[in-house]
Amino acid sequence: MNGTYNSSTTTNISTQEETKCAIEDANSITKTLVILGFALVLVSSLVGNSLLIRVALWDKEARKKFPFNFLIINMAIADIMNASSASLVFILFLKIGRRWVSGIFGQISCKVLYFTVGFSVAASILTVVVMGLDRLMAAHATIRPLTKKGVRQAMALIWILAGLFCIPYFYIFKVEEGPDGKHYCIRRWSEDIEKHIQILEIEELTKFVVLYVLPLIFMVICYAIIACRIRRRSELPVGSNTRSKIVQQNQRVVRMIVAIVVIFAVCWLPVHVNHLLRSFDVETYCKLPAFLILSFFWLAHANCAINPWVWFMFSRHFRGLLKASTSIKSIEKRWTESKKGRNGHIPLTAKRSTMKRLIIIEENNDAMI
Repeated sequence: MNGTYNSSTTTNISTQEETKCAIEDANSITKTLVILGFALVLVSSLVGNSLLIRVALWDKEARKKFPFNFLIINMAIADIMNASSASLVFILFLKIGRRWVSGIFGQISCKVLYFTVGFSVAASILTVVVMGLDRLMAAHATIRPLTKKGVRQAMALIWILAGLFCIPYFYIFKVEEGPDGKHYCIRRWSEDIEKHIQILEIEELTKFVVLYVLPLIFMVICYAIIACRIRRRSELPVGSNTRSKIVQQNQRVVRMIVAIVVIFAVCWLPVHVNHLLRSFDVETYCKLPAFLILSFFWLAHANCAINPWVWFMFSRHFRGLLKASTSIKSIEKRWTESKKGRNGHIPLTAKRSTMKRLIIIEENNDAMI
């Protein structure tokens, strides 16, 4: 949604008085570099998120004990959708501009493609928010994280809310014939250009608040509380070896938490500023170099390619599972065990003495480290 390109004043292509923006006249070098950049995002996202899904599904024991893994899968699916649709949108734009095919197929494809970009972005961000809430509950001594049923309900709610948030895209994106006789996929709220700009300003402000400011504030608060709680675990009355293990575990978790929040903030801030500038000061926006604007869009969508590698970089547990899931011997062993119908479910205890509470919190963090 925030990563899709829409022209500035945009969109009444039937007039000859549009503001011509630098992004419309990107040179061949810029186009080639950006296309290569989006191709890299697409490949990296497909490979990274596919491996992340494989690892999360491979960890059969964790799937039973920690439904959090299904949230990781949900995020990976949304990121694959984002990378695929956004890459297609930008590569098409850089090759043929906003030109589109006519007829029913053109109308449907125009609406569906841009809806998919916004839908997947919203779903990914909402999933990260729910993951933060789940980890906060897991870090609390008296609150259990989301159950399998709770995770299923949260996942359903994520996709429903993302869909509802992006439903207007089916109305505002349409294919129209321009004065040159060619057809274009455009975004327009109203035939009245002034009204269109007013609604566009409201839209961009809403997206900035709902998909950036509020999630970022929520993540900062959640992960700050989590960081404080896991650091306090080192003060529990346990042996020196256990304390050393806790300290090392805490350091990995805190580093991962900081990385997740910083990467989200850095990747999405430039494109939101770009959208607001386009809506409120189109003249300044149109003077920005094409490469700079396209870099903002690329950086935002690069977030979906970076996410899976963050998990593998900071999670020794996930790296081990990745190695196991791609080992021929492990695959053969898994296949043999699946035919035997092995069931290794071990329920979590409800009692929480100091040591048991420590063990449970450590287990809940296994999905992260």
